[in-house]
Amino acid sequence: MVGVVQEQHPERARLYAQWRKLDWPIFVDSLNLLDMEVVPVPVAIDEWGVVRHESIWPHQFVKDFFDVEYPRPDESTTAPRPVDPDVEGLRAAAERDGTAESWRALADALYLHGGDSGLNGAIDAYRRAVDADSTDSRARFRLGVAYRRRFESADRQLGDAQLAVEQWGTALSLNPNQYIWRRRIQQYGPRLDKPYNFYFWVDQARKDIRARGETPVTLSVEPAGSELAPPLKGGDGENGGAVQPASVAPACAESTAGLHRDDRSFVIIDTIVTPARVPPGQHVRARIVLRLNPKTKPYWNNEARDLVVCAELPDGLSLGEGMMTFPNPPEAETQEDRFVEFELHVPKTAADGAISIPAQSLYHVCENRGGKCRYLRQDFTIQINVDKNAPGLR
Repeated sequence: MVGVVQEQHPERARLYAQWRKLDWPIFVDSLNLLDMEVVPVPVAIDEWGVVRHESIWPHQFVKDFFDVEYPRPDESTTAPRPVDPDVEGLRAAAERDGTAESWRALADALYLHGGDSGLNGAIDAYRRAVDADSTDSRARFRLGVAYRRRFESADRQLGDAQLAVEQWGTALSLNPNQYIWRRRIQQYGPRLDKPYNFYFWVDQARKDIRARGETPVTLSVEPAGSELAPPLKGGDGENGGAVQPASVAPACAESTAGLHRDDRSFVIIDTIVTPARVPPGQHVRARIVLRLNPKTKPYWNNEARDLVVCAELPDGLSLGEGMMTFPNPPEAETQEDRFVEFELHVPKTAADGAISIPAQSLYHVCENRGGKCRYLRQDFTIQINVDKNAPGLR
């Protein structure tokens, strides 16, 4: 028995396997190399490691697989497959042929075997594949996976997460029947589009594992925000069934005109809107990520007011559920990444095109540990792209 999961984060699959005491191998196919469009897909592999059936179902197993004796393959005629690909050979082929398939093959090898150092090369090769064929939906999906992986690494670049969402959305437009790609977008998207709570089980898994006297698998990226948000069912009205909490205010409650701007870039702000293109009448989920700039070495000042994000919504756009504040932790000074996440409803009358929402964040930071503390403002823009032809996620 082996398993295959279409998961962006391998450690989460390992934690689930530990929790459920799954004693068989589980392979993580983040890139969807198997081209799975639905799950589950039972595959029968004999004791020699040969795939005998694809999409075989439980009622077929006994007659068509378990009761069948398969001969040992002739090893003299079966060439062993190399463990590591010939990256330089793949690169030469891509440069020579220039096809989307050859660039995608190189990118796959770099992503899977190049480690973090190969990630930038994989992104470049996937881009070359898309340049060679803009309709290559596989290359677009995998490019999104690579962008998301870089966003969650120390080498992140501003805009990586939004680029991932954009590529996933384009891939789904090219192949709207791709269940796996749809779920990847829904993982980070609005609650009305969620089929289920993706990672509700993580806290319970850790409790149960510790109760057995074991140490839970450490997650390199903790699920948060939209990944933990339960679905919101019902409601196609102007607010899509969502209730606006009292903690969410569309505009800053205080005058900020005289507040000092963050001219030294103590804080870097990244915005991610999911989905990247939305039909009129549907929701998007906005995630605002705030990171301390390692070049200026600041700390969050947690002895002052909480960080807040506020926005000036244009007419017709309404707030759904979410939080626009980040509560201070108990320590006086910290350096964690912070985020706020909320949903916006696009009116049914919205015309195709970009909607730019002026926004700002107010926060307290200190120069170095124990240094001079400041109350600062940073302006930024949240952009929603309305497209009546965008694929709906539900």
